[in-house]
Parts: sequence; C-alpha cells; structure tokens
Amino acid sequence: MRSNEDLMKGILKRKAVYLARKQARRLTGAAAGLITLLIIMLSIVPDVTGNMTQYTVYAMGATILGPKAGGYVIVALLSFTLGIVMTLLIQKHNRLKKLIKKED
Repeated sequence: MRSNEDLMKGILKRKAVYLARKQARRLTGAAAGLITLLIIMLSIVPDVTGNMTQYTVYAMGATILGPKAGGYVIVALLSFTLGIVMTLLIQKHNRLKKLIKKED
C-alpha cells in the first residue's frame, strides 16, 4: 500500500498535466481565432484605399500610416501576435509531453 505522501505526489502530477492540457487548449483556441482574423484582414486589406488629402498629419487613424498604406500595419501586428501565440503553444506542448513522459 502506498503512503499518503506518494498518493499526494501522484495527485499533484495529474493536476499539473490537467492544467497544462487546459492551457494548451486555450492557446489553440486563441491561435485559431488569430488565424481567422488574419485571413479576414488579408482578404480586406487589398480593398482598403483612400485619399490622403483629407487626412491631416495628426489624424491618421488606426493603421498608423494612413489609408494609402492599405492597412498592412494591422496585418503585420496580427501576424506578430499569431507568431507569439504559436510559440507559446509549441512550448506548452513540449512541456506537456515532458510531464506525461515523467509521469509514466
């Protein structure tokens, strides 16, 4: 029969694996959402045009570069964020594999 300490260690290991899997699912959902946003933005950006004469220097809008740039800054920011989320997802997946391997 195992001692209480051994049982507690087993419970804590299973809890760590459960929490790592839960976080990996959240990161996967975030990555899927960002991919969807990126695809939508890539389909919208070529249609974004405008006239620079009506905008002044201090009111360029959310694209930072104004409408003539075509919104590519937003696509770049979404891509960068997607890269960060994917990196976190890969790191979490590797940690999860190590936890499962250590548990066996």
